[in-house]
Amino acid sequence: MEEFNTLEKVKALFEEVGGLGNENLFFVTCQDKEKVSGIAAGMEYPYDGLLINASEKGMGMFYLKSGPLSGLVSLSSPSKMKLDKENYIFIPLDGIKKVTVKKFALLNSKVKRISIDTVDGKSHKLYARVEEKDFPYHKDNFSAFIEKFSEK
Repeated sequence: MEEFNTLEKVKALFEEVGGLGNENLFFVTCQDKEKVSGIAAGMEYPYDGLLINASEKGMGMFYLKSGPLSGLVSLSSPSKMKLDKENYIFIPLDGIKKVTVKKFALLNSKVKRISIDTVDGKSHKLYARVEEKDFPYHKDNFSAFIEKFSEK
């Protein structure tokens, strides 16, 4: 968590890989294991969470990995994950088919379910809390992302 807990550190991470745009929305997510499960899904989506920068260029994502006991908790937390700097993916704007943001559960407005569908047929199924106290940049950035992609 220490590698991506401040806005300055996150900007530096994305700058190293050429992943900054003019408008950047940095936030953290967890893989929605209810929606993505099985051995094949684990090979296709080998991460437990993502550190995302949504910009006018597309979406850059660093993999986040959990510890061995993290599966014992129903909702994972990015603050317990480690950044995998070796695994960065970028989906250009024209490679994104659809992005949706919905309530995670009917009576829970503090967690959002996110789906990022790509032109090549992949679908990143994620969730994120509206507020992550360990990541001060998350709340405002994720709120702007929600505003942009929520189903009205």
